[in-house]
Amino acid sequence: MAKRKSTTADWGWEDRTGPVWGAQAYDPKGGQDHLGLGSVSSDRILPALSPGINVLTIHPRYWSFYAWVLATFWNQNDLPRTRASFRSFYRPREALFSMACHVCEAPEHNTLVGNIVGSRRVHGLRNDQTFDPEYDYIKEPLGGYGLYYRSAMEAMGVLVVAGRDNDFPFDAPTPIGRALAAAYGRSAEMTPLGEMLAADKIPGRVSRQDVVAFADGACLCRLRVADNFDLPLLRDLFLHAGHGDEPEARRETLRFVLDLSQSSQAVGIEPDEFRQLAFYRELGGATYEPREDLAVVARRWRLYQAREYFSFAFNRLFGWVTRTGLEESEDGLSPVPVGRLWEIVDRALDESSFVSECDLGDRVVGGATTAASFADLLAEHVDLSPDVDAIWPRNASVDEHALYERCTSQVDDAETLVAMLAVLLLLYRRLGTPGRVADLESDWDILCSGESLRIGMLGFFNRLHKKILAGVTLSGLARWVIKYHVIIQHERVATSKLPHDTFRVRRSGEQLRFFVQEAPAAFNDSRFLALSTTVHELGLVSPLRDASRRLTASGGELLVQGDLEAGDLEAAAAAFEPPREDPK
Repeated sequence: MAKRKSTTADWGWEDRTGPVWGAQAYDPKGGQDHLGLGSVSSDRILPALSPGINVLTIHPRYWSFYAWVLATFWNQNDLPRTRASFRSFYRPREALFSMACHVCEAPEHNTLVGNIVGSRRVHGLRNDQTFDPEYDYIKEPLGGYGLYYRSAMEAMGVLVVAGRDNDFPFDAPTPIGRALAAAYGRSAEMTPLGEMLAADKIPGRVSRQDVVAFADGACLCRLRVADNFDLPLLRDLFLHAGHGDEPEARRETLRFVLDLSQSSQAVGIEPDEFRQLAFYRELGGATYEPREDLAVVARRWRLYQAREYFSFAFNRLFGWVTRTGLEESEDGLSPVPVGRLWEIVDRALDESSFVSECDLGDRVVGGATTAASFADLLAEHVDLSPDVDAIWPRNASVDEHALYERCTSQVDDAETLVAMLAVLLLLYRRLGTPGRVADLESDWDILCSGESLRIGMLGFFNRLHKKILAGVTLSGLARWVIKYHVIIQHERVATSKLPHDTFRVRRSGEQLRFFVQEAPAAFNDSRFLALSTTVHELGLVSPLRDASRRLTASGGELLVQGDLEAGDLEAAAAAFEPPREDPK
């Protein structure tokens, strides 16, 4: 019978009923991103690829709704301009809006995906016949505006966030924001409830009938048919707003998503399919060949996904090491000599059945096998010869995605160790050899991301290349990766989080201490949900999760011509610009 591993609950640390000495000496935090690699994608690469559209800003029409609430607030001359005043003004409006998005009966609502702010609490009320505007729909005082959209709207020029560097007592819409608010208001205020909200006359309870009517003009899903209201302005905003290169980067990514949507038409595209199409440009026998004018952005999204495989390999090795160490140390009760860890690694390499399980022939691969010969074996089964802009042929047993899927569980067997080394070697052969690095010179910013403290791909591949030339074995490679890019990297990240204790493993001389905490490994969010929802709700393409996707006339024009005509937003905003002073 397998021994059950003890947990922090067994020792009374979770409910603090354990001994005082234990609570003082060991008060761990859950924490996330234990190697610091996730922040490279989420904070550096993705903001450069899709500025203004992030994991949490899924629905474009929230820009219009929040601008309308802010503009309505500033239109009330009898309200103090304070955070407390705005909170009282704002919350009933978003509570009603959340309910409207739950009871909407418009046909467009069938394709609405992604989170509606407040849905966790409001969803259960969707069948009620009346609704209380003061219902506590979300814990955050300023709801979705404060949690998700505020900073993105500021970056896109929709509002000014009050601060010490300006004279605003509270956030206010810019002329662009007021133009959006006015356009949205013309739709929302055609309904009785919208009219009451604009006049700041909110009843004690609102009938379901009025909420449904409000949804018809205000719901997130209705943006696609709001041609006479806020749709043209939001299209203009998402295609042209921002600083420096941001508008072009966002526009090119949206075009890339539209272009990719027309491939692999037999199946719907979900996040997993998006990753495979972006990286391999092949899925289920169907291929994706980017338009010539989208070659650069398509390559950059390919490198983003390469970074995800790269990070997953290290994080999965981290989980392998920590859970193996916990088993060896009786759940952290005794230290593990570093030499003992290397013995376990070498045994795993020698005993692994990875080669046979992946149908790589009858070659014997073990700890003494050179990394170069193992990479050659992989290359015999995965075609790594196509260049950085070509379609990359798949191997359902041993390409990067196959190895990722194989190792998503927390089964820490010998094959997992070999598989993650294989992922790193495959990526090295695809992107990290001197010739490939030279081909990618214009994209070194992505390859170098995280270089100083978060393991940049370019620096890692350069060091790996030298080791391979020197004849490093798989044993030597595993030790180098685990010591410097797993254990020491984790210590660097965990130390930076002190006084919060997020250590899973820690060196003490020639010994290792392990701690009973989770060490998950997963991809970061690719922003696919936000990007695919944006292009759909802006009326550019049918839902990407459906098969046989179709571009609209505007979507086709954007893809082929590279842009849609600008000027709608500027013209609408001109009506709200402050009058210019007479130079005389």
